[in-house]
Amino acid sequence: MVSDITILCVEDEELLLGDLFEELEEAGYTVVAARNGHGALRALKTVTPDLILCDVMMPEMDGAELLKTVREAYPALDKVPFMFLTARCSREDVIEGKKLGVDDYLTKPVDYDLLLATIEARLAGVKRMTEHSRQQLATLRRAYQEAQKEEPPMRVAVVASNTGIVAPISSALTEVGCLVKPISDEALRANTFAQQRFDIAFMVYSKKVHYLLQYLARTDKDGSAPRIVMLIPSKFGKDARQALEDLGVETCIEYPFRPVEIFKVIIDTLSRRQRAGRNRSAETAGERPEEKGKRADEGGEACQPRAVCKPRTAACKPAGGAGRAIASKAAPSVA
Repeated sequence: MVSDITILCVEDEELLLGDLFEELEEAGYTVVAARNGHGALRALKTVTPDLILCDVMMPEMDGAELLKTVREAYPALDKVPFMFLTARCSREDVIEGKKLGVDDYLTKPVDYDLLLATIEARLAGVKRMTEHSRQQLATLRRAYQEAQKEEPPMRVAVVASNTGIVAPISSALTEVGCLVKPISDEALRANTFAQQRFDIAFMVYSKKVHYLLQYLARTDKDGSAPRIVMLIPSKFGKDARQALEDLGVETCIEYPFRPVEIFKVIIDTLSRRQRAGRNRSAETAGERPEEKGKRADEGGEACQPRAVCKPRTAACKPAGGAGRAIASKAAPSVA
């Protein structure tokens, strides 16, 4: 039985809708029926289907318009297969449907064996992709936790007009040890935000967030502002993206803000922080990392401290007569 799988079936012909309902229920699916596109949208307010089976030619809102609306206005259903079921079966009709983003195109009269096989194959494909994403996310979590062992917790701001939208991000990052501060953009204050020294800030795009970016671009003279990751709508124009880049945003993640992408950014930010820490340590020791690399390139291996360098290697010996000159200065002869 597969009763945990819900199919939204949209068909204006009452008899055919009844037959589809019966066949799908007998196959073990939970079925939600709608007579046209508007009815389907009403159903989507209370139901999250695993697959949508839809007629093309319907009154009020046809299948093509419903598909376009679902793909644009319901990004959470991005992975849900959308199948057309129609009497319009010309090559041009199939091509048009594929261009709209439909996953499968079945023709009437309905071959129920083919219909059920196609549904099963589509759902299996979604399951494989979901499992792959789950494994990838688990790998990224382990990688972050391993890399973060020797480091202080990552300080993360999550900014949104509705912090509930990004609650899954906040909870996932908190779970792996990040110090997460959700901030409503209603409470966002540019000067206080800049003073809190976050490592990274995930921000759902809004006008207030844009104003904050402009403020940081003007005032961040020492490079202490956090790395900004912008969480944007799935339909975000090229010019708008360019405007964000001009304000210093190097990473954008489209809705529905997949955890895998979030963790990739977190791990990259941690790696940057670790490299910066190593560079500061080297500078504190009196030698810049680039100078150390240059000396190693010019003379082979860089000399190790005298206490470690035993026996002296050729790389540790000064070239030419430099050693004698230095020794002479260090211990002058007595007349």
